[in-house]
Amino acid sequence: MVLISPLKPYIPINPEEFCTNPYDIISKEEEQELKRNSNSLIHLILPDGEGDEIYQNAATAYNYFKDKKIIRKEENPSIFVYRQESVNFSHQGLIIGVALQDYEDGNIVKHEHTRERPLKDRTNHIVSSNVAAGLVWTVFQANKKINTLIETIKKKDPKFDFEKYGYRHLLWQESDPNVIQNLKELFKNEKIYIADGHHRAASAAEYRKIKLEKQGITKNLRAPWQYLLSYVASDDQIRILPYNRVIRKLPLGEKDFLNKLEKDFEIIPMEEACNPEKKNEITICLKGNWYKLTVKNKKFKNKRDSLDVAILQDVILEPILGITDPRSDENIFFVGGTQDPIEREKYVTEKGNDLFINLYPVAIRDIESIADDGGVLPPKSTWFDPKVLSGLVLHDLGEN
Repeated sequence: MVLISPLKPYIPINPEEFCTNPYDIISKEEEQELKRNSNSLIHLILPDGEGDEIYQNAATAYNYFKDKKIIRKEENPSIFVYRQESVNFSHQGLIIGVALQDYEDGNIVKHEHTRERPLKDRTNHIVSSNVAAGLVWTVFQANKKINTLIETIKKKDPKFDFEKYGYRHLLWQESDPNVIQNLKELFKNEKIYIADGHHRAASAAEYRKIKLEKQGITKNLRAPWQYLLSYVASDDQIRILPYNRVIRKLPLGEKDFLNKLEKDFEIIPMEEACNPEKKNEITICLKGNWYKLTVKNKKFKNKRDSLDVAILQDVILEPILGITDPRSDENIFFVGGTQDPIEREKYVTEKGNDLFINLYPVAIRDIESIADDGGVLPPKSTWFDPKVLSGLVLHDLGEN
């Protein structure tokens, strides 16, 4: 069901120096620190400037990397295995091209809506620079044959082996046409799901539309812009952390808030900071006091409505707190990645906010089920961890 392709990408000479986190999780402080190094990918993915100058500077940075031999072209069509290792968690998958026609046909399945402003930004960026540097993280349902092939490729010496952001990063390259063809055959029966990178995927699809319009009815399936730069992993390699919410100011008193919650939740005061232990359980830190909320009515219309992020939006944020669009409301912000409830508590006790809402992580199979039914998750439902590096391979969209 999915057509994949090997890549002929540009590869960094010094990946530890060059690669960064994805652009959308880099803080302003980290951005400024990275920009002290002229050889960092940051100048391509988050260039300086105003208006259209930003996108021109992205193209300039890409050309600089090529001219100064900071990156070099791989001439042999290749697939790659990428692995991240730490003491607590490790995962691995493939870096390949996936046909954007499959994105249009629904074989690359989405679970989030994209927003106009970031989509326009990423599309302008890719049109100006003609390169994809960030991976779209996709998953397939666990397949023993694909996983066996990955293990076979890993028997070689890795092309890269370095440490960054608390993880060991390893990259293997496979150029054997027989192995690549074998992988193509295996993916013909697969459907893949976007885990992280919906705007990157949508901007690549927009870029493809622009190319097709310029070329009329010609559809060169071998053109690099026909393929999405993707990190494709088995869904048993995924770790999802909760994407929690912080409310700056309650629009009502604490007692009134708790009274309204009693309609839909059993409320138990907790003596210390704690995480929810299962689905349909939420813990909150309300002005320094912790409570466990357990959903009373578990008869849901569909899988989407059973998610804690959906219950939160439908039962608490909108009807009680008046937050209809959490993406634009200034009274709410999101915290992803941290698992320590004591650290979460500090958003209330030390940072002056009224309420921390602590969620149980969404299961990957729930995401797949909702996506298969054509549903979408509420905004900021998942935090995939660890983030895959940007810049390991750069997919040039203008070269063959």
